[in-house]
Amino acid sequence: MKIPLVPFGSRPLKKQKPLIKGSDVRRVQQALKHLGFLNGKIDGVYGYETLQSVRKFQKAFNIKQRGIVDQEEFEILKELMQGGINKWHTIRRDYAYSGYSPVPILTQLTVSMTWRISDIIGLNCWTDRLIITTGRGVIAIELKSGAHLWKSKELFPEGPSTISEAWVMVPAHTLEILDLYSGKSQKSINEDIFTSQVAARGNRVYAPSRGNLYTFDRKGNVLWKCRTSGAYSTSPTLGYDLIYFASYDRHIYCFDEKGVLSWKTKTPDIIQLPLTLWDGKIFAVSQDAWISALNPLVGSTIWRKKISDEEFMMPAFHRDFMLLVNLKGEVTALSFQRAEVKWIIDLPAVPTTSPIVCKDAFFIGTEEGLVAYNIQTLEHKKYLEGEKITAIVPAALSLFVSTEQKLVKLSP
Repeated sequence: MKIPLVPFGSRPLKKQKPLIKGSDVRRVQQALKHLGFLNGKIDGVYGYETLQSVRKFQKAFNIKQRGIVDQEEFEILKELMQGGINKWHTIRRDYAYSGYSPVPILTQLTVSMTWRISDIIGLNCWTDRLIITTGRGVIAIELKSGAHLWKSKELFPEGPSTISEAWVMVPAHTLEILDLYSGKSQKSINEDIFTSQVAARGNRVYAPSRGNLYTFDRKGNVLWKCRTSGAYSTSPTLGYDLIYFASYDRHIYCFDEKGVLSWKTKTPDIIQLPLTLWDGKIFAVSQDAWISALNPLVGSTIWRKKISDEEFMMPAFHRDFMLLVNLKGEVTALSFQRAEVKWIIDLPAVPTTSPIVCKDAFFIGTEEGLVAYNIQTLEHKKYLEGEKITAIVPAALSLFVSTEQKLVKLSP
């Protein structure tokens, strides 16, 4: 059925006679489908099923359940769609490694599904599917039903996978490229040894190998390569049409897409964690627990602060603060503008994953289970107690959490 093209957000949408039809309705339906609110078909017609799904959406986001999509609803949907609903390209969501999702996942959860999958290295998701990287290959399951979609041939991944367009890129000594929809091998790049997560933008793939950074085109050809004197370099961070990474040679590098060095800056200590990009700043967390904020265009230091003697895991970001967890189990909320400590709490067990931050809650895996905190009250709940958590990803208003022996879906 042909429907009229209508700019998204240009008119209120509601159930009426005659029924409202248009491309804007279809986009709302697509978003609601991916969020798990719509069970019916996507047809661009605002009927009864769409009305009911809108009300579910409004309830989840604490909006008056009128069943009308108006300015407030469009603003929320635009924010969700901008980041990509259910799209976690990397284990930290995006190539800025924010670890943040604007979707409201509450701390009151129950186990809704369980899969016997062990040795999970990382979790990603893309629209309707969860990508599970294990020590022996890659598996895809359907987010909503949990149905098995495909399993790759036997691989031995060394690090988490990356999703870009229709590719799943797996560092397994070689860089293995799988089709996102079938799991079939598309390409194997053996230019060097690849053991860390890669990044991609457009037709370019940025892959760290030991102390070097390779840039490939989609055919696997080397476009340019940066050599450093360090034995290791971090997974690249992408932003402002630039590529950032740190090397064990105690430098942070910034290149443009053609491989021209924009700037490099010396660091007092080794940086092992990928750089993060948030609020117009590049953040670097060193092994001796210094946190630095840099200007992403010129590399100058905006601020530098040490808030712990313990080494940190990768940070995550909220609109009001950056969240840092050290190996001792201290959780610190730090102002990313001025490096002011807002609060510090102690985890009930040793952390095993970096934090994941959602709209109203944050989640951290530990040696003794998953801990879910309310951002406002800092009250917490524990799940999967007694089990070591290895990975977390939010998708379809739920949390997918892996332990050493299984994968679990926690839902409201």
